[in-house]
Amino acid sequence: MQILVDSARRRQSVLVAGLDPIPDRLPPAVLEAGLSEVRATEAFCRGILVAIEPYVAAVKLQAAYFERLGPAGMQVYAELIEQADALGLPVIADVKRGDIGPVAAAYAEAHLAVYGAACVTVNPYMGNDAVLPFLEQTRLLNRGGGVFSLVATSNPSAGELQNLGEPPLYEAAARLVRDAGGGDGEYPDAGAVVGVTHPKVGRRVRELLPDALFLAPGYGAQGGGAEGVRSLLDARGAGVLVNSSRGILYAHEDSGLDYREAARQAARSAREELRGIGARM
Repeated sequence: MQILVDSARRRQSVLVAGLDPIPDRLPPAVLEAGLSEVRATEAFCRGILVAIEPYVAAVKLQAAYFERLGPAGMQVYAELIEQADALGLPVIADVKRGDIGPVAAAYAEAHLAVYGAACVTVNPYMGNDAVLPFLEQTRLLNRGGGVFSLVATSNPSAGELQNLGEPPLYEAAARLVRDAGGGDGEYPDAGAVVGVTHPKVGRRVRELLPDALFLAPGYGAQGGGAEGVRSLLDARGAGVLVNSSRGILYAHEDSGLDYREAARQAARSAREELRGIGARM
C-alpha cells in the first residue's frame, strides 16, 4: 500500500476519485461532439484525470463501465491506467472479483500485471482462497500495491449479510484481512473496504484492524459524512483513503461549469473538507 501512502502525502490528500463513466450522464460538451460511446467515455475520463490530478491521492477505475464497452472499452481502461501512472496517480482497479485458485490468479495477473493497476478490490466471502492469489501477484510485482477486501460496505442492504451472526460476518472478514496481510510497508498489503455510512460498524472494524489501510466509499453522494470518516481513523488520525465518485465526476450537472472545471473544484473542495475533519496520511 506504500504507493498510495506516498501519493497521499505528496498531494496532502486522502481523497480517491472514482471513475464510473455512466453514458447518459456524460456532459453535453462530450455528447454533442459526435463521438462514439467508447471515444466519448475516453475523452471524458481523460479530461477528468488531468483536472483532478493535483487534489487526489489516487483514482479508482470501476472496471464494469469499461467492460460493457467490449474490447475497445478495455483498451480505454488500459490507456487510462497508463495516463494516471504518467500523472503520478496510483490506480485502484475496482473489480471486486471473488473467485478462487487459478481463476483468481488469472484475474490478479490481468488487472495488476497486464493492465498495470497498483491495487485491486476483491470479495473475500469465499475465504482466503479468494484473496491470497491477488496478494501473491502484488508481492511478485513488488510495486508497493495491495489488495482491498470488502469487509463492511456502504450500500443500504449490506447488513442483510454482513451483520449476520454473533459475532457478525463482517468481523470474520476483518480477521481474514488481518491474517492475510504482510509486506514491509507502513501498512500491510491487505487492506479493507469499509464504508463511511455506518459509523458504529466502522469503529468496530477499526478496533479489529488497528494497523490496516481502509478504502472508504459512501462519502458525499451516498450520504456518508464527517462522523463516518472519523470512525475509521487509526490511532494516528490516519489510515483511511476516502472515495468520491459521483460527487466529482458529475459535479457539472448542478454547477453549469465545464465538466473539467466542475470536477476540479469538487475535488479541491472534498480534499479540504477531509483535511478539516482531520483525516491525513
